[in-house]
Amino acid sequence: MLEKIYAIGSYPALKNDSTLQSKLILLLKLYGIILLLNFFSAPLFLLWEYIVTHLHYKSLAAQYKTSMHSFMIKYGYWKAVLYVSLIGPVIEEIIFRLPLSFKRKQIAVAFGFALALMAKAIPTLGTQNLLINILVRVVIFGVGYFALLNILRQNITPNKNAQKGFILASIIIFGLLHTFNYAPFQWGIIYIYPLYVIPQLFMGWFLTYVRFKNGFGWGIALHVLINGITMLIQSAYKIY
Repeated sequence: MLEKIYAIGSYPALKNDSTLQSKLILLLKLYGIILLLNFFSAPLFLLWEYIVTHLHYKSLAAQYKTSMHSFMIKYGYWKAVLYVSLIGPVIEEIIFRLPLSFKRKQIAVAFGFALALMAKAIPTLGTQNLLINILVRVVIFGVGYFALLNILRQNITPNKNAQKGFILASIIIFGLLHTFNYAPFQWGIIYIYPLYVIPQLFMGWFLTYVRFKNGFGWGIALHVLINGITMLIQSAYKIY
């Protein structure tokens, strides 16, 4: 199985013809591997923390805890759990894994969702009521979707190298975006931040594999499983 996961260039050729039982087993196996990677990466995480604090910068683990605590206070515990465990994974899978079908409409959907998500950067949007906030994001999604749909060719057929490049870019960008969990950035050690998201890079890799092997919905299922159990563990140990 690990050999197949390593062969990123062969992902588009994977056949989605497994039984429900084998798909469930694969999902649980991948989750188990992710747990093991997180366990064995813990000493590295402590090393990164030692380097950061030794350089007289604020602990990134402390920044993560503060960021999550603020998130919980802002939305309330159950809304925050719902977003991190379900809504977030669905949105991220749509943005990062859906367009890997290399189909025109699915790429446009992913682009529209990405624009709608970035709408939170609009200064006044956060002060509007929920209905206006949703309507603005729906409009932004629609503009992005139809604009890209008109730009893209009817038939998108990238060659094998281009497909592999897009897949790798998706995995890397997905992982690096998780550095925002440690915001605000301390620019003097910005080169260390990617080390903190190595688990997310592997996570994106495995999510991409299961997306091609089992289907898009199974990628969402694995993502929900990972985030949901992580939230339970962090809540139990009062990490935030």
